[in-house]
Amino acid sequence: MGSGQGVPMMAGEPHDKLPPGGGGAAAAGGIAACPLPPEGFDPETAQDEELARYGLPIQRAMARNPAASAFRRAFLQRRPGGPPLRFLLAQGPGAGAPPSGVRPIAAITTWPAHKSVNWSGGYVAPCEGRSFVSVMGAWTVPAVSAPPGGTATDYRSSTWLGLDGQKSYLDSSLPQTGTLQKWVTSPVARAEYSAWFQWWARGQDNPQYDLPLPVAAGDEIRAIISALDETTVLVGLRNVTQDAITAFFAFAPAGRRISGATAEWIMERPSPMGSDGWEAYELPVYARFAFSGCVAESIAPGRADLQDHELEGARLIRMYKLNTDPTSVRTISTARRILAPAPRLEMTYIGP
Repeated sequence: MGSGQGVPMMAGEPHDKLPPGGGGAAAAGGIAACPLPPEGFDPETAQDEELARYGLPIQRAMARNPAASAFRRAFLQRRPGGPPLRFLLAQGPGAGAPPSGVRPIAAITTWPAHKSVNWSGGYVAPCEGRSFVSVMGAWTVPAVSAPPGGTATDYRSSTWLGLDGQKSYLDSSLPQTGTLQKWVTSPVARAEYSAWFQWWARGQDNPQYDLPLPVAAGDEIRAIISALDETTVLVGLRNVTQDAITAFFAFAPAGRRISGATAEWIMERPSPMGSDGWEAYELPVYARFAFSGCVAESIAPGRADLQDHELEGARLIRMYKLNTDPTSVRTISTARRILAPAPRLEMTYIGP
């Protein structure tokens, strides 16, 4: 699907009721935090109206497609033996997001891509005129370190899922959320981990919003992005290990919209803000991990029923690095699709 057609409205969902002031946020390409539930709120026993009020997956959505329903149900469940979930307020556009100096970007290749200088992972594409309206998945935050013999002062990788970005057209955009893994050498060598959201758009330096979710190496993360219309998404990000959830609405940059052309699960080598993407940060060594629970839902024009898409038809992307002295091309990150016993994308760093 090209840029001439956008995502159909997800008819009949309580989440179609956008937050007050959404139009102003949409013009700014910002985010609007969902309200926090009261103390003692249990999402596993709440009714749809309550879940929708706090930006959480609704029970009605859990009765349609088996794979997506199972993921949404797990998203709301308390960890066995764990405390009640903590709900954290996402930063709204009025507060002003601190500049992060990072610009996640679309894969720098023609579509369909099987190699990229900045992406590795997998993506799926709908067929028969359908458009993706949601993407979800889980991963364990990989521990990172400097490559042997590395001389950079700042190594970065981003682990995320998103809608669009893999098809290349003039007004491409990409709502994406995930975790950032950094290895810095000054003032002391250390690893840093955080959670973020960005609505990337071709030709724009849109801010990356730092999210309040605590993140550490080894934490299990679950994420859901649902398109409510062609310019609005609802985002849920949960740290299962630390029993924390944040949920918010996000609005497309002016003049951009969701096409629903692809859904992806990516390990990225991001670029400094203002870069064209070819001068990405050096990739740190990352511990092997897998994307699991990977599901995207599609809808057909004029229909309300959704269809699950898992990894069976996923195309894989490997990341490569261009060396100049001597001139060479080297693979630095790969994805392997495993379908049994549970579908997953296994991500592996390829050392020097």
